[in-house]
Amino acid sequence: MSEVWYYQSTYIFILPMSNTQKAYELSIDFLLQNQTDFGLSAARPGKDMEKGTYASLFPRDIGVSTLGMLASENDELIALAKKSIENLIPAQSDRGQFPQNYEPGKKLVHWWMPGTIDGTLWWSITFLEYVKKTNDQEFYKNYQSNLDKAFTWLTYQDTNNDYLLEQGECAGWDDEMPRQGTVLYPNALWYWLVKLRIEVEKRSDLNELKDRIYEGVNTLLWVHKSDDRGQNYVPENEYTKSMVYAQTMIEWSNTQAVYVPYYLGFSSHRSFEMRLETYGNILACLTGLADEKKAGLITQEIIRAGVNLPYPIKAMYPPIYPGEADWRPYMAKGRQNYPWQYHNGGIWPYIGGFWVWWLSTYDKNIAASQLEKLAAANELNDWEFNEYLHGQHGTPMGVPYQSWNMAMYIKAHVESQ
Repeated sequence: MSEVWYYQSTYIFILPMSNTQKAYELSIDFLLQNQTDFGLSAARPGKDMEKGTYASLFPRDIGVSTLGMLASENDELIALAKKSIENLIPAQSDRGQFPQNYEPGKKLVHWWMPGTIDGTLWWSITFLEYVKKTNDQEFYKNYQSNLDKAFTWLTYQDTNNDYLLEQGECAGWDDEMPRQGTVLYPNALWYWLVKLRIEVEKRSDLNELKDRIYEGVNTLLWVHKSDDRGQNYVPENEYTKSMVYAQTMIEWSNTQAVYVPYYLGFSSHRSFEMRLETYGNILACLTGLADEKKAGLITQEIIRAGVNLPYPIKAMYPPIYPGEADWRPYMAKGRQNYPWQYHNGGIWPYIGGFWVWWLSTYDKNIAASQLEKLAAANELNDWEFNEYLHGQHGTPMGVPYQSWNMAMYIKAHVESQ
């Protein structure tokens, strides 16, 4: 790593590189090491990778990582993003869906059970973000039909015609967690995608859809009572007028839940998630799904509850313990999702990148301090960029040298300047 030299008269002062700058430069170097002949792998390719999985192409990992690669202004990384997006095309189904992951060398497509929707959302978002950044109109024209197919497939995931997407259990990025039905995370991505199509493709015909997604999420997934003494829980708007059964779900969740200053993680048949699902809530802030007041409440709650400690940021708070109603037997698989581990309250540095990105808009001073914490998280084990950390102790866990950790650090670093 280079150092900063400062000359004054005949004296030379060598200032050590800051940890945040070192993390930035290493992120660029390490991302370039994570490429294969076909594009960006989810983690550093190696012979010991389980069934070659991490060395294959993951639409969600590539989608997230492209945000950082575009922000880097590094020509090699931007070209790598383009290659990765392009080489996922053969894996798209005839109906328009993108898979869990794809091994191009073997032409082997891996479909998750029971199915996943966020890979299709991330491919579509990252395709448009690339076009927005580069104005590569030839690339856009070549794959516009793939975007249209993906978008059509996504509209069919609205199984109750309320303009929001539904998903099966364990069908998101957090693929061993009991979320199902109308889930916040994919609907924040859905809103982002629709906004991008309006902006990049000038699709003014999608303005109504954008407004209906906004109203739906803010009606169904927000606890409307300001305290636990209120009785009138159902807002009167177009969503509740057209969705009689949604009124029942809102009445149910608002009656059962205590007041919380953030979006519910999901709403399904007479069930909902009252724990703080951090990723979806941060995305809601970044995409504008959360208005200024709600975004402030979410941010303050994350800080108040220490969800950003000891490093940014826990994927969920508080975790689910065995024996609680939300616990599922499969969460004990490989001892992976025990409390404060993996998706169940573990710290995910790549989500920390989204957190710092959001804070760069909310409060630059807080963003700067959180960027330092994020750099420290990635520095553990001599800059191992671990998949996740233990939610209480910060112990490195999972697979090292994660691409989206590196990429989202780049994004966070650029946005916080």
